[in-house]
Amino acid sequence: MKREIIYSVRGPKNLPEMTWEEVAEAREATDLAIFPVGSTEEHGPQNPLLADTIQGIEVSRRVVARLDDEGIRAIAGPPVPFGVSLELMDFPGTITLTPSTMQALLKDVCNSLIRHGFRKLVLLMSHAENLGAVYSVVQEVSQQPDVRILALNWLPLLRRHNPEILKGREMGHGGEGETARVLAAHPGLVVMERARAFQPEWNEGPEADYPMHIGGGVFDPPRGMKDLTPIGCLGNPTLATAETGEKCYDLIVDWTCQVIKKHLQLT
Repeated sequence: MKREIIYSVRGPKNLPEMTWEEVAEAREATDLAIFPVGSTEEHGPQNPLLADTIQGIEVSRRVVARLDDEGIRAIAGPPVPFGVSLELMDFPGTITLTPSTMQALLKDVCNSLIRHGFRKLVLLMSHAENLGAVYSVVQEVSQQPDVRILALNWLPLLRRHNPEILKGREMGHGGEGETARVLAAHPGLVVMERARAFQPEWNEGPEADYPMHIGGGVFDPPRGMKDLTPIGCLGNPTLATAETGEKCYDLIVDWTCQVIKKHLQLT
């Protein structure tokens, strides 16, 4: 078994990487915690199962660093590495939570952070199937006095800017965009020699992802990912580069910082 170092941490530590004293010191400087809500699920033959979580962690670190450059202190909170991934269970290694378990987990994480003094919370969603659970939790937690909480979903932002950034036409699960962002964060975890394209023919929209865009509306029948693609990815990940991933992160971080500053009234 190889024992080389395959990746290292860059940027600000997140909460699980800190000592309790470092967290206490951070709490004295800020009450803002930003943490990603990801998954452990297949992302094609080339990407690690942690692809969603890796992207979320990378965004959270970069956002905390950017805000710090602007004089706004924040902490990168604990990444949530599991999500609702029921439709991907045909692929070995995928771990799924039920929606009710996901909600309970997120509520406990939020309430723990609040107890420790972080009363401004930002949940970065890097896995679309978590949306329902996350939004429900945000509504509930927001009822607590003196707590501000946001859920940020940057996936639609990427879809809108897809033609400007990606080399290929489609943006899909485990495709060029996601592979590029993992390459930019932790290239040692991507097995590019295994990457291959799969182009579905059922979608009339600009994305090779789902829900399906048909006749101007959205059609989202429940089905497994293996019904859509036998290799677990949609689009052409062979086109992915770390440079493309950096462009994606620049866009995501710009938008995320803008939303956080505006809606948490930090400027």
